[in-house]
Parts: sequence; structure tokens; C-alpha cells
Amino acid sequence: MMKPVSTIFGATMLLVAAGAVAAQDHCEGRERHMIYYATHAIAHPVWETVRRGAMAGAADNCLEIKWTQDVNFSIETTINRMEAAIAEMPDMLVITATDPTAMRPTVMRAVEAGIPIIAINTLDPAPKPDRLPYMIGIAAGMYESGQAAAEQVLADNPNIRNAVVPNHAVGHVGLEAMAKGYIDTIEAAGGTAEQIVIGADTGQNTATLSSYMLANPTTDSVFCMESGSLCFEPILDVARREGYSDQLSLVSFDISPALIESVESGEAVAGIDQLMYMQGYLPAVLTRAYLDYGMMPGSDILTGPALIDESNIELVRKRVMVDGLN
Repeated sequence: MMKPVSTIFGATMLLVAAGAVAAQDHCEGRERHMIYYATHAIAHPVWETVRRGAMAGAADNCLEIKWTQDVNFSIETTINRMEAAIAEMPDMLVITATDPTAMRPTVMRAVEAGIPIIAINTLDPAPKPDRLPYMIGIAAGMYESGQAAAEQVLADNPNIRNAVVPNHAVGHVGLEAMAKGYIDTIEAAGGTAEQIVIGADTGQNTATLSSYMLANPTTDSVFCMESGSLCFEPILDVARREGYSDQLSLVSFDISPALIESVESGEAVAGIDQLMYMQGYLPAVLTRAYLDYGMMPGSDILTGPALIDESNIELVRKRVMVDGLN
């Protein structure tokens, strides 16, 4: 027999209410461990994506969180923030192994204090027995990301002659590895490639790239290891203004509105992404599992290289333009 509508709706409302209570109480009885992010994060859209992932991961896993970052990239101030984190004795410390040599004394102090460590974004390239003693790394394969960028360029133009990789953060071991992956792959295909230094000033970088192109007119590929105002937007400006667009096979690491539009228009061959949201979110998941049950996965987690091209550009556009995840 059919139940009265009021009864059905009443049962539905009870289920909705029960679900709301369950959502509110999912942290009840769980210890609110502290996870502390002391990475080389800067005021940049891709790091805002990491921060959002970290905040969501902490909320979902019932953790207290402290997030710290710089304005501009600096190994020195990153280490200072790591030292400040140790003084607060968090239950888990999240770092970037950006300069393993410079960071080793600080990391060892954390280990000696009994603080477990997860590394994200940039991992120590040394063999596991010799690397910084973090428990697990969550990052893209940086050398592999450089290789992937070069492979996309070579698919576009198998006869690349002269390629360049601008580096906006000299001393960053991850970027050095990525540049090497790109250069090695281009050179193995018979081209030449080099790394040049740029900085943190958009106007100056535009001038530097313009001067480079003027001095090296046969350059036919640029791989930016940053998709925004430090590299990709300046080289786009130079290419459009000075007529290099048809000459260059452009590819960029990370993701931005400028990159999406350029892939759609054909000005860029592809983007190589590293899924930064996951790099922020997953440490919280692993922290909860480790502190509750004493378990951690046995190998690092690679979040890239992830390819952005015409096959998935509409979904990537939604991710950036609608969901706000660079």
C-alpha cells in the first residue's frame, strides 16, 4: 500500500537531518593533530591551489592546520619558517626539499625532536638512503616533466634546432632537474638547448626574453617552468609583439588562464601539470593514517607529469575558470 506523502517526506527529512548530523560529527572523538606546512610556497596562484587542497584535507581528516608562505621565492626564509615550525612541535611537518644541502641541518633537528616529515612539490633527488629523512614525497617527477615537455615540442616540430629553458628560481633542485630533462631530450633528438636565468620581475623578464630572442633569432622552442607572470606571459608578449608566434613551439609547466587560452588558440603546444591540489590535500590523508594507525605508503606518490592539450582543454578550463584550481 502506498504511504501518505507526508510520511514519505517526513522520512526523507529525517534522513537529511541524520546526514547533516553525521557530517557535523565526523570529527567527534578524533584527536585534532596539528599539520604544519613550511614549504617554499609563495604568493602565486598555483600555491593558492596547494593551500586550498591543504585546508580541505585538514578539514576532511579532522586536523588542525598551520599554513605559511613567502612573497617571493627564498631558500633562506623557507628555512627560517621550517625552524619556526619545529619550535611549535607539530604532529606532522610538511616541507619542500628545495635545497637539500642547505635544509639538512634543519630537517635533522626536526627528526631529532621526533617530528615526522612529509615532502611535497620538490623532492630530494638523492637515492632514498641518502636523501633528507622525510617519510614520503608527493610531487611530480621533475626530470620526467621536462622530458614530457620536450616530447610534446618534438611532436609539434621534430626538427627543433635551438631551444631555451628560462629558470625563474635558480637553486631550486626541482627546476634544475626539469630543465635537464627538457635539455637532454631535445639534444637526444639532434637539437641544441640551454637554460637561462630570469627573475621575479615581470617587466625585467620580458626585457630579458626579448633580448635573448634578438640575440638568438633561430630559437624555435621555449619551455617555461612557470605558466604565469614570471615566464609564460612575458614570452607570449614577446612572441606576439615581435612576430615570433609562428616560429616558436611553446610549452609550459603548471597551469594558468594564459596557458589554457594559448593551447586553445594553438600558440602553445601543450602544458605539463603537476596537480598541485593533490600535493596540498594528500599530506593530510597520510598524516591521519600515520598518526592513527602507524602506517605510511612504501613509496613516493607522483602527481605528474600530467598533460594538458586539446584533448582535455575544456575540462582543464572548468578546473581553472569555474573551480578556481590553478
